[in-house]
Amino acid sequence: MFVHQLLEGRGAPAPAGLARISFSSPQGYGAVAAAEVRDLPIAAPGGYAYRPRQGEELAVLGTGDGTVCVGVVARAEELAPGEIKISGPAGSCLYFRADGTVVINGLQITPQGAVLEP
Repeated sequence: MFVHQLLEGRGAPAPAGLARISFSSPQGYGAVAAAEVRDLPIAAPGGYAYRPRQGEELAVLGTGDGTVCVGVVARAEELAPGEIKISGPAGSCLYFRADGTVVINGLQITPQGAVLEP
């Protein structure tokens, strides 16, 4: 049997789209797009763990095995090209700047290892 024969008759995966988080708790989360979805698997780089916050907008992708959350819509207006910023809900922040500086909650570490007070 050929692969295309195995796939015949399977429903098409749900399309990609955006969904807004309607609730989030340690027990799970829900998001609303065309319909409400709950506790979708979250795709993330290895070692990352993430629970979406209420009100955030998720990017969801339909696959042959179901729908998966592929991330939160990022707001990167303040970042230069190539910069990375990881922010927590209470204001904690880890920021990798384009010049090689790393900022941890306002404390700056230069590429040479010097620590600069905020």
